[in-house]
Amino acid sequence: MRNRLPLFYTVTAFFWFALYTYIPYVTPYAEAMGADLRLVGLIAGAYGFTQMVVRFPLGVFSDKLQKRKIFILLGLMFAAVSGLCVFFFPSPLTLLLARGFGGVAASAWVTFVIMGASYYPPAETTKSVGILNAANALGRMAALLLGGLVAQWLGVGYVFLLGGLVGIGGLLLGIGIVERLPDTRQKPPSLADLLEVARNRQLLCASLLGILIQYIMFATTFGFTPLAATLLAATQLQLGLLGVASTIPGLLVSPIAGTLLPRKFGVKGTLGIGFALAGLGSALVPFCRELWQLFAVQIIGNTGAAAVFTLLMGLCIRDIPTERRATAMGFFQAVYGLGMFLGPFAMGWLSHGLGLMPAFFFTGAVGVLGAIAAIISANRGHLRFEDAA
Repeated sequence: MRNRLPLFYTVTAFFWFALYTYIPYVTPYAEAMGADLRLVGLIAGAYGFTQMVVRFPLGVFSDKLQKRKIFILLGLMFAAVSGLCVFFFPSPLTLLLARGFGGVAASAWVTFVIMGASYYPPAETTKSVGILNAANALGRMAALLLGGLVAQWLGVGYVFLLGGLVGIGGLLLGIGIVERLPDTRQKPPSLADLLEVARNRQLLCASLLGILIQYIMFATTFGFTPLAATLLAATQLQLGLLGVASTIPGLLVSPIAGTLLPRKFGVKGTLGIGFALAGLGSALVPFCRELWQLFAVQIIGNTGAAAVFTLLMGLCIRDIPTERRATAMGFFQAVYGLGMFLGPFAMGWLSHGLGLMPAFFFTGAVGVLGAIAAIISANRGHLRFEDAA
């Protein structure tokens, strides 16, 4: 089965390429088309809202069918539709709908994670998540780099076309994925099974912390940091490169965030430092007077966010039975979807009422809250990594 991993990771990269090609341009594009900051925040938050609604039932249904591939293919289809509909029908309303479609597509990440883990022994869950997140980051980095070039040469609208076409390419490649079927047919999860999964203490803690880290990421990197860059006269290419700078930490940190970092620093140290860096990356934005400073701040914040998010992804399913892991991952991703919605939504309202820069300070405070909550949870034994030092 492992000889199929290169294709699986390639499809993963295509999937995230299709979804993230146009991310740096969503909020500036919406504002340029006349949307106020509250609507801009709603557009950015629609991506998280639909994930919050779709991901948990998708995980449950995937566990019931014991199938992952079909949901991966559907995710790629929605990713393609998300980009193409904005290209052919550009408007703030279309952007809102497209970001909702993008959230439906991203909900398939549940099944990507579970299929990736199926190729490895259960003890190597966090390792599989780290490698998968590296493929995720590689796809996003390529998307943002090429998207920046396309936006600079052809215009922002064509970035959405690029995402749609790559989504179609990923869909065609995805047909070749080989699914590892369970040795025995598992019975569908009952209500009692679902409640048992949802009551898992480590899953609950990881999910609640996931809300905070996603709040920070979608309020800043995937939300309003591109608007801050436009205030510093960033070109379309520079907006794309800013997105690339945000993905480099994920590419470098994700492969070790589920193994080396918790062994060296423990869960408490890794999450505490990670949240602090993520919050710092937001709080420093108002002090940036040059574009290169904003690039540096992006790297700082996303280094912490990548470490936190990858470790939480591995921890949330670490002690969950294999046949219920998609349900658990769906629960985790549905819960943290609240942060993906609230981050840009709150940033939009705070920016409208107080100004853009005070909203970044508020988001920085969320990072401090996350660090404190992670340390308390680890001290109480609610977050455990058995192999950690």
